[in-house]
Amino acid sequence: MKKSAKINGRATITPPVSPYWTTADYAHETDVLRTEVWPAVQKFLAENWPGFSAAFTADDIVLCTLCWSEFEALTADEAADLSTRTDEHSIEGEPTCCRAALDEFRTERGIPAAQRGGAR
Repeated sequence: MKKSAKINGRATITPPVSPYWTTADYAHETDVLRTEVWPAVQKFLAENWPGFSAAFTADDIVLCTLCWSEFEALTADEAADLSTRTDEHSIEGEPTCCRAALDEFRTERGIPAAQRGGAR
């Protein structure tokens, strides 16, 4: 008989982010994670939880050029759901990370501006 078990967890360590950084700055922070932070994490695991293993991966993320947060947008399901969309003009791909990105997105597509003072 098969028995499923969840055995994989993920710890995320995020370095600081600055809106003024270049690609080289982000590469430097990733290198610091790989060469300094990651070895410290491995040592901590070995000393405190023998037998645990971990792996280092660096994910690509897309940053909003207006708020410098991770870019987020509505899915098709979210755009159709009254509880998650901005208003009746919301469409798939509409930014949700900041109002400035939403305004820019709608202006570029000729979609009426979102009303101010709502849930967002």
